[in-house]
Amino acid sequence: MEHYDVVVVGAGTAGAYTAYNLAKLGFKTALLESKYGEMVGVKTCGDALGKHHVDRMSRYLTPNPNIFVNDIKGVELFSPDLRTKYVIKGEGYMLDRFNWGKWLVREAVNAGAAFYEGTTATAPIIEGGSVVGVRANDARQGTAKEFRAKVVVDASGSVGVVRTKLPDTWPISERLHPEDVSHAYREVFYIDGSVEAPNYIKIYLDQQISPGGYWWAFPYSEGFLNVGLGVWGILKINPRANYVKYLEPRYKIRNKVHMGGGFIPTRRPLKSLVGNGILAVGDAAAAVNPLHGGGIGQALLTGELASKAIKRAFEIGKFDVETLWQYNLDYMREWGYRQAQLDVVRLMLQTLDNDDLNFGLSRKLLTEEDVLDISSHGVTLSVVDKMRLALQFVGRPGLLMKLYNAMQYAKRIGDLYLQYPQSPSGLSRWHEQVMEAYREFREKIGLGPMPA
Repeated sequence: MEHYDVVVVGAGTAGAYTAYNLAKLGFKTALLESKYGEMVGVKTCGDALGKHHVDRMSRYLTPNPNIFVNDIKGVELFSPDLRTKYVIKGEGYMLDRFNWGKWLVREAVNAGAAFYEGTTATAPIIEGGSVVGVRANDARQGTAKEFRAKVVVDASGSVGVVRTKLPDTWPISERLHPEDVSHAYREVFYIDGSVEAPNYIKIYLDQQISPGGYWWAFPYSEGFLNVGLGVWGILKINPRANYVKYLEPRYKIRNKVHMGGGFIPTRRPLKSLVGNGILAVGDAAAAVNPLHGGGIGQALLTGELASKAIKRAFEIGKFDVETLWQYNLDYMREWGYRQAQLDVVRLMLQTLDNDDLNFGLSRKLLTEEDVLDISSHGVTLSVVDKMRLALQFVGRPGLLMKLYNAMQYAKRIGDLYLQYPQSPSGLSRWHEQVMEAYREFREKIGLGPMPA
């Protein structure tokens, strides 16, 4: 049996960064990872990260410049018929993703974290109504272990292997519905020739190729690409099959470097990210942008905020849900309210066909500046008012009404997340208000009732 102050389950971006921050603060920290050897840090991902996330991380950890392989100037967004292109400015980087993961683990170990590779957490240990550790298997030795701690951090990715095995009465145990996820597949390869504008990542909306999602081409350089697609999980479509059929023939591939897929939580925030003795971070906390599925920046954010909440808990000497609750408040204020807004927009987009998308993008119902403003600052009243005005002058009223309702409810639901309850006692009433707003919105756009 091993004893620590904190046990972090999963050494992806969120877990490794959380472990780094905690170890640097002087806490005895264990970092558990099911992968081992050269597989540590290997992750199927789009590999793009906004500069503002890197700037924020730099307050606590100096980035390794060798990890950044391409400076990104913005996004090119294409309509299904490829006749309309939005150019949305925004600085960022393409990452050497595998070395990024290895680098973060090394930084955590150098800060003092104990790294247990090849160690898979299987279940939480609950005593006296609180999580006090995890059970795990050592794959290389074939032995079972127990890791005890004051606090457990679930950073196990989308599966959430710790939090989803907690009792249903714990709000943090909330399971993902197929409607809450996207299934993605991508390949990394070198091509003969080069892509245009290699400093811009490319996003393509096309309901035939990537129903309920989009497909992408992210350049590491003019001849080295990350290409893939995501589809709405409820549709039960194999993204790899669509990749092979629609995307692979578009490129003269010279050499494939990596292939892989997985599922991504593209939804509103979890009801709660904390419980007695436990917090969730990164994909395990569903901390992902619901529109484009990007999660590296949110992984860094949750790692930072969770570490601050844990530090406060140790200062107080209590590790219950009330003490850890500040993490919920910080997350909802920093990103959760925008995550909820973008989830509303996502649901609306998933009701559109290619004809709707071609019309809406060609008429610039939302401009490049609007898209950048929504992604940076959330949906504001000015955007809602713009949609109300457009209803009077633009054809295709059904589409406009959907867009107007999406902006209106995104603002309303985002405001509810900014009013997240100050303590667990107010959670039930608050959550019912959120669900009622979602039910109203779904009815207005013809999406049907909330999934059970």
